[in-house]
Amino acid sequence: MSSFDGSASWAEVAASGPSQSEEEAHANPVDEVIPTESSVESLVDVDSGVSVVSSEFLEQEVKTETQATRMEHERDDQAAKDAAVEEEAIAHEQEEKAKKGKKQGANPYTQNPIIVINAVSVASASVLLMAGAYKKRQAGTLTWKLVGFWTVGLAAFGAADYFVSSYLVKKYPLKSK
Repeated sequence: MSSFDGSASWAEVAASGPSQSEEEAHANPVDEVIPTESSVESLVDVDSGVSVVSSEFLEQEVKTETQATRMEHERDDQAAKDAAVEEEAIAHEQEEKAKKGKKQGANPYTQNPIIVINAVSVASASVLLMAGAYKKRQAGTLTWKLVGFWTVGLAAFGAADYFVSSYLVKKYPLKSK
């Protein structure tokens, strides 16, 4: 099969030819280039999109514009969180002052003997009336007429207490701080 007739494969045709020597089978050697400082200085950077990176690049805290933008956003977010915490602390402080002011505002009334006597007398009258009503109910003698008399008596007591208390408050006014 010295000629190619179309029925032979490419591998058969290649195998039928003369064999290569060892020297021909090896690839051609590649020339080595050893750069020197003078050879690098003469090179011109024609691509304007490529920039030179400084040798301190890896030691820099911020390496890219994206990283700088992210860090700026993180600082802004942290500042907003700090401001919100501070506003909340101020609001809590004001609330505590308001509560303390309310307690101090009520404090002179609780120390006034006229108001204390009124509170004790109203509570005592209520307890006595409720206990009396319970006993009468258990005995079966509680009537609407009796409830009406007690109501009138309680109203008279309240009116007398009001006038006496207002007289005493005018005569002995509350001490303001």
